[in-house]
This record gives sequence, structure tokens and C-alpha cells, in this order.
Amino acid sequence: MTSLDSATSVVQSAIAEVLSVPSDQVKPSATIADHQLDSLEWVEIAVIIEERLGIQLEPADFAGAKTVADVAGILHSALATR
Repeated sequence: MTSLDSATSVVQSAIAEVLSVPSDQVKPSATIADHQLDSLEWVEIAVIIEERLGIQLEPADFAGAKTVADVAGILHSALATR
């Protein structure tokens, strides 16, 4: 099982990779709107996370997320049930 901190790190890293920014610019408290991510970028983020963690995700899994920390929490919960 992955810790919440590890899940946060994976999410930050994936978002940073898609946006081509350093991962320290992706703060857990930042809203999704702050990063102006579109649906295609969310698919890319999901694919990166899938490849890194070996799990299958759907962008809809993150539908209720408002912040980067929310996404990490959802990922952490998904990993805990697998």
C-alpha cells in the first residue's frame, strides 16, 4: 500500500510532467483550476500514474477532486482497496 505522502508525490510529479514545470511548483493545496488542466491533460496524468503504480485509473475517478491533495487522497484510497 502507498502512503498518502507517496500518493501526493506521485500526483505532483505527474502533473508537473504534463505541465512541464518543476514538481515543487505543484502544491498539494493548489486547486485544479490553478493549474488550468484540461480533460486531455487529465488523461495524460492518469496514464503516468498508472504506469508508475501499475494500476488502472479512469479520469472520472477524480471527478470530485478540487485540489491536488484531493487527487492524492482519492488515489491513496483507490490503492488501499486494491
